Amino acid sequence: MLKLVILNLMEVELARHSGFCYGVKEALKLATEAAREEGPTYTYGPLIHNPQEIDRLRREYGIRTVEAFDQLRGGTVVIRAHGVPPEDYQAAASRGLRVVDATCRFVVDVQRAAAEFARKGYELFIVGESDHPEVRGIVGHVRAACPEAVLHVVDGLEEILARSPLRAAIVFQTTQAFSKFKRIDHYIKERRLPWKIKNTICGATKSNQYAADELARRVDRMVVVGGKNSGNTHRLAAICRQYAPTLHIETSSELEPSWFNGAQKVGVTAGASTPEWIVKEVVEAIRKL
Repeated sequence: MLKLVILNLMEVELARHSGFCYGVKEALKLATEAAREEGPTYTYGPLIHNPQEIDRLRREYGIRTVEAFDQLRGGTVVIRAHGVPPEDYQAAASRGLRVVDATCRFVVDVQRAAAEFARKGYELFIVGESDHPEVRGIVGHVRAACPEAVLHVVDGLEEILARSPLRAAIVFQTTQAFSKFKRIDHYIKERRLPWKIKNTICGATKSNQYAADELARRVDRMVVVGGKNSGNTHRLAAICRQYAPTLHIETSSELEPSWFNGAQKVGVTAGASTPEWIVKEVVEAIRKL
């Protein structure tokens, strides 16, 4: 008797836009160049939000992460991609440390826009996570430029409306969901409010979110790769969960074959701090399942 064997092969598709953004690439370039040329090199806080890449920098380049400058006795300190308040630059200089500024240029744009709104007397709203290093840096730059500024860190439109501002200005943490900007912008235009709003969400974040949304709608499972400490990766996972069962992992070792039971097509995307080598490992591991 002839036996017919049917192989159920899973198709794996990578999102059109995912992984490293410009700011992360530039920060890694500056840090590794400093380590090669300047000797002992440290990053003030994690350079990017990806534990595996931070560990690679330590192993291959000897770049270590410190949380305070008093731990250092000379050397080069790299300012993380998320930026820091102005007083941190001063603290590094007072200790005689060489400073390499790897703040993403899009983060610098938010710092400058927020400070300018504050100087003009607007009640400032920063849409973002209050405990995120990028937001702490933005707040620090605003306070340095305008100590009397009235500012709030909020999650979205409802928290702005709760303050009933008359003369409001709104900026965004660069990795916020683009849908938040669209909603607030629509609200302002619809009611013709005298508020100022500046879209400071970076283009890579928007592209990654749109691509994840598009892919999640037509697959059976989504795998989101990136640091568990990465806000933009968590937001990608939240977008994907609207349309497909979604797994957020840091490495391929977290994959469970049973989770893919019944899946014919699997989508993969990655946060802005996730290196390509990790994404490739995950894609290959899924294919081997």
